[in-house]
Amino acid sequence: MDGKILQRLGIKIGHYTDKKNLTGTTVFIAEKGAHVGIDVRGSNTGTFNTPMYGIKGTAETVNGVVLTGGSTFGLESVLGAMQYLEEHRIGYMTRAALIPGMTGAVIYDLAVGNNIRPGKKEGYLVAENASYNNLGQGNIGVGTGATTGKWFAGRKIKGGFGMGLTTLPEDIMVGAFVVTNSLGDIVNPETNKFYCDEGGWSLDNKKMTADVEKLSGLMKMSFTTLAVIATNVVMDRRQLIKVAELAHDGMARAVFPVHTMMDGDTIFALSSLSGDRKEFPKAWSGTMIDVVGIAAQDALMKAIKNSVLHAESIEDFPAYK
Repeated sequence: MDGKILQRLGIKIGHYTDKKNLTGTTVFIAEKGAHVGIDVRGSNTGTFNTPMYGIKGTAETVNGVVLTGGSTFGLESVLGAMQYLEEHRIGYMTRAALIPGMTGAVIYDLAVGNNIRPGKKEGYLVAENASYNNLGQGNIGVGTGATTGKWFAGRKIKGGFGMGLTTLPEDIMVGAFVVTNSLGDIVNPETNKFYCDEGGWSLDNKKMTADVEKLSGLMKMSFTTLAVIATNVVMDRRQLIKVAELAHDGMARAVFPVHTMMDGDTIFALSSLSGDRKEFPKAWSGTMIDVVGIAAQDALMKAIKNSVLHAESIEDFPAYK
């Protein structure tokens, strides 16, 4: 993926990376706004303002999506990004003030590094450095302290931030941007192969007979895989909610187990009002949703794999490479 792709998708990416304390923040900015659909599958989420962009919400567009470390504390970084956007007149006018449309979510990375949380200052910085040329992957931004394979039968390896792209006829593009910080494995511990390359998985039932109290102690922590899907297809909120829902199947084919009680897995699907906007070839709107959603699955699997391939080792979590 290159900067021209991000420009055509109409989104800028910014990162704040704290390698000393193993945490960070990533922002996706649509300066002219973007329609957004959100789908939450994990049961332990930490999010900002997601009901506003749900099917019953009133907001039409979002200007920024923040993915951050620091667990719920990290949501303070959203306010810093909002401040930057307000100062640069990016948002929508109300009767009294301009308000940037913001949403986002957090990962739990407090168990690695020094328990430092990104705050308002870091959120401002991450928005300030957003551009079409921030193409780094691995230990960058929100992926800095991300880790995987933390369930009782898992293989611990370093997660990270990754990107993937699927292209369709008529210059239609679907990009995926992910932070992989899952309870489950990305790589099958038995075969050392990525689940997304194997076409399926199996579980040795004998491993499930371990002591229940031990299992609870190992798994009663917080995890989370978060993703942003971006397409240059003109789509509204209702359609994008379904795209986000379909995209979760890509996560399910790349992570095992996924969407657990302690994961906060959330996907944000965007159709920017700027960039290279494409009308889907004449077809039933349901066909458009399905095609974009299936492409999002493919792109997300690529992004999850890339997040691990580009990661660097940290203490207790070796890199796959």
